[in-house]
Amino acid sequence: MKVLFPFVGDSIGGSHRSILELYSTLKGSDITPIFVLHEVGPLSNLLDSLNIEYNYIFIAHLAGESPNIFKIGYSIILNFFKLSKFIHKNKINIVHGNDLRINLTWSFPTKFSGAFYLWHQRSLMSTSALWSISAILANHFVTISQYVHQSLPINIPKSKKTLVLNPFNTKNIYDQESSRKWINELYGIPKRSILLGYIGRLVDWKNVDFIISCFMEYSENSSLHLHLIVVGTGDSQYVDSLKQLVHKLEIQNIVTFSGFNSEPNRVISAFDLMIAPSDQEPFGRTLVEAMIQKTPVLAARGGGHSEIIDNGVTGRLYSHRKISSFVSQLDMYINNHQSTHKIINKANTIATLKYDSNRHSKSIIKIYHNLIFT
Repeated sequence: MKVLFPFVGDSIGGSHRSILELYSTLKGSDITPIFVLHEVGPLSNLLDSLNIEYNYIFIAHLAGESPNIFKIGYSIILNFFKLSKFIHKNKINIVHGNDLRINLTWSFPTKFSGAFYLWHQRSLMSTSALWSISAILANHFVTISQYVHQSLPINIPKSKKTLVLNPFNTKNIYDQESSRKWINELYGIPKRSILLGYIGRLVDWKNVDFIISCFMEYSENSSLHLHLIVVGTGDSQYVDSLKQLVHKLEIQNIVTFSGFNSEPNRVISAFDLMIAPSDQEPFGRTLVEAMIQKTPVLAARGGGHSEIIDNGVTGRLYSHRKISSFVSQLDMYINNHQSTHKIINKANTIATLKYDSNRHSKSIIKIYHNLIFT
């Protein structure tokens, strides 16, 4: 059975890491994975480093790059025959799409080529009536959380949608002491610091500005040596505004902007505490990564976070954009070591069982088989 995984290739995010984790479990199965990229860039470099073969198909305009329905239609028609030809030539059975641009670009030619289309929805689906057409284009939908699952159009029958939790490598655990030494040397962070960290995209809905304000509030009234590290890249204007805020609050000596880091799990293992400030996260991948690395998590209540974290049991949740709630939960972590230790161990046990990549793989392969054989 041949399953095609098309990607744009202009970035590396949670969807790419999830599919690569799935790919690692397919050896020995009846699934032959085939990768297609539309751009040479970060993802092609990663696949090259992993010795994973891929096909390159140039596409001038991907559907979904503009919300304009006429431009979407034009992009679909423009690429239709090229993609249909590839599906036929390579005898593809299933196309497994993982982001909006890919889903819109590939679902039409897949449908009319006689192959099956698996639409993996990893973000909230728009309430626009336009997305109701997705029920016609896709043979099945997979979602990553209940939060995302509930956003699917109401015209998609229950039999055509399945919630499958994201996969993780639960065995790749870093030594926290060596990770901390590495990150201290890499970014010049004092050894005695209690290291609070954020890792992810830097865009306004992630609420990183709120972390900075809360950090200033807490550190100003604490005798502890705290340090905040912000790891990631994103919207340049938002990044500039964050740096300006740090200067305005005069805390630039205890806040570090590291930019992109190619070893996110190693970074997370170096944190004394990881902070996840968005209340609209479709899933919350970094939370699970922290739980696996035995790094405690402080997250905004809402979205996928509330499905991952059992407050006070596997992590701590604070009320969205409420400084008093954030500071209170942070204080519980820092000043109650016994409770924090229990949370870390419980979180690690649950994450290891619940998000194991083999468990994810069995669910996805079952969907593939159901599409082909029923």
